This record gives sequence, C-alpha cells and structure tokens, in this order.
Amino acid sequence: MNLSELFATLLTEMGWNLAVWLPTVLISLLFIRTVLGVRLRELIVEIEEHQTAAIGAVFFWVSLGFSLLLSRTIAGPPSVGSGSWADAFAWLAVAVLVTMLLFALGVLLVFGTLARRRREPLLVYIRREMRHEHNLALSFIMGALFLVPVVVTYHLTLS
Repeated sequence: MNLSELFATLLTEMGWNLAVWLPTVLISLLFIRTVLGVRLRELIVEIEEHQTAAIGAVFFWVSLGFSLLLSRTIAGPPSVGSGSWADAFAWLAVAVLVTMLLFALGVLLVFGTLARRRREPLLVYIRREMRHEHNLALSFIMGALFLVPVVVTYHLTLS
C-alpha cells in the first residue's frame, strides 16, 4: 500500500466514523434530555459532581445501539429493492422503528410495573431512580431492553 492509498483509506475511515459517531452522540444526548430530564448545561454537573453513573450507562447503551444500526447500514446496505442508499436508509428507519417499539413496550412493562408499585408516573419514576438515586442497575436493565431489539434488527431487518 503506497502513501496515497494509506491516506485515502485513513480519510475514508475518519469520514465514516464521524458519519456514525456524530448522530449517535446527538441521539444519546437527546435521549438523556428527554427521558432523564437532564439539560445539556446540567450534564457536566451530573457527571462530575453528582457522579450519576446511570447517565454514563444510558449514554453508552444508546450510543452502542444506534452505532450498530448506522454502521450496519453504511457497511452493508440491504440488497432489497434497487440496493440504493435510499433503500438502505429506509431499512434503517424500519430497524429503528421496530427497535423503539419493542424498547417502549419493554420499558412500559418493566418500569411501568415498578412505577405503579411506587404510585408514580413512569417518567417521574425513571428520572428519580436513575438521576437522583443513581440506580445503575435500572439503567442496565433499560439498556438490555434497548440492545436486544437492536441486535435482532441488526441481524434480521438490515440483512
């Protein structure tokens, strides 16, 4: 491999990594904002001063899940239809939709049951447990409820 091929490969890798990394970071931050109720200006305080491990775990599993789906779409677009990028991103949308529906169902079943026991609304329960009580165990449970459909759709919907 000569120097120009090495440089082209490096640029390609950097470009595709940024194409996957940036949306996953934004989606993770959006999820932390909407579900956990942490504003971006409060994020540093939650991480550094309060050391809310659940926020780090949420950032991890959301980023992992969406990066799996995005990278699969980019690396091997589905061969259904014309095999175009439009088809690839249409299948990505289907995979995300299926993942989010199954994730929402799992959250409603698991966290809804726990919230009812405490007589709290679902989002209030999640925010209190993860943000204020630093319940890392519940964050990992939520992560599993998200990652299982991601892995399945990664193998089925996008193949």
